[in-house]
Order: sequence, then structure tokens, then C-alpha cells
Amino acid sequence: MTTTTSSPTAFGATAMADATWLRRLQGSLALGVVSVLLLGYLILFTTTVDAGDFRYPADYWLTATGLPLALAGIGIAFAIHRLQHGSDGRLGTIGVWVNTLALAELFVQLAASVAVGAELRWGPMYILSTALTFVGTALLAAGSWRSGLAPRWMIGVWPVLWVLGSFAGVGPVPGLLAVFLVVLGVTVTRSVRSRS
Repeated sequence: MTTTTSSPTAFGATAMADATWLRRLQGSLALGVVSVLLLGYLILFTTTVDAGDFRYPADYWLTATGLPLALAGIGIAFAIHRLQHGSDGRLGTIGVWVNTLALAELFVQLAASVAVGAELRWGPMYILSTALTFVGTALLAAGSWRSGLAPRWMIGVWPVLWVLGSFAGVGPVPGLLAVFLVVLGVTVTRSVRSRS
């Protein structure tokens, strides 16, 4: 019978990696909170055009807000995935990559729109990529269901709040997403520190 034990060095390396990924998660969450709060303000209190050339300053701000939001989404997904040490399985891995590719496409499309001062429509790419961020987050959440890194209720609402509070932002939902991201950060921080 072979027994596997963790050496103090391996445990120390894991703890250091966890600390690094936790800092990345916290930074991504902070960027996400600021972005969605600005997004919510712009949706609720400013005038923007629905399509075509930008006419108002809020058109630029609304579109540009998606750039840090896309980066935050990538950072959050990767950090949550890494902090689970593989317990989210293939679903988690596939979810992270689907989410990352969709957010990268959204980033490029939004950056191009800001650069030319008009809402660029690349066929159905905006709608498709937004839907894929939901799919990617849902796959990561499904893989995370048993990991114990966050409570199941948080894992369950994450995909819906993400898509309705970010790139398909409606009404006050970005504010709800901001609150969710803060609670997620506190919860995951406590969970990671308790296992050290």
C-alpha cells in the first residue's frame, strides 16, 4: 500500500499560490464592482443612443465601461478556478475558457467601438458573446457546486447575476451584481484563509 503525504514545502507552495490567486481575485472583484456601479449609473441616469454613431459622452462611457468589466470577468473566473485546486473538474476548466474567449471578443468589439465612436455590430457577435459569458460562468458554477469555496446559493445565482448585471445590463441589476461581487469576495477570502 502506498501512502501519499504532503510535505511542508508543498503545503507552503500551495498556500503561497492561494495567496497570490486570492489577491488577483480581490483585485478583479474591485475592478468589477467599480465597473458595474458605473454601468448601473449610466444605464439609469444618462441618455445614450441605441445604435449607430455616438452622440453623447455617455455613449463613450457606457461602451468603455465594458473594457474593465471584461478584464474583471476573466480575472474572477480564473482566480475562482485556481483557488478550487481542480475540484471544479472539467466543467470548471471548460467554463473558464468559454468565458475567457467570449469576454476577449467583447473586449475587442467594445474597444473598436470606442475607437471609431460608433456602436459596431459584427453580426450577432455581441449577443452571442454575451450569451457565452453566461454559459461559461454557468459551467464554472456547475463545476464549483461541490467545492465548498462559496455557498451553493451564491454559486447558483452567479451566472444569472453576471449576465444581467454586466453585458446585458438592465435597470438596477448592475447594483445587485456589485453587492454580489463584494459578498463573493468576503466569502471566498474567509474560505481560503480558513483552510490555510
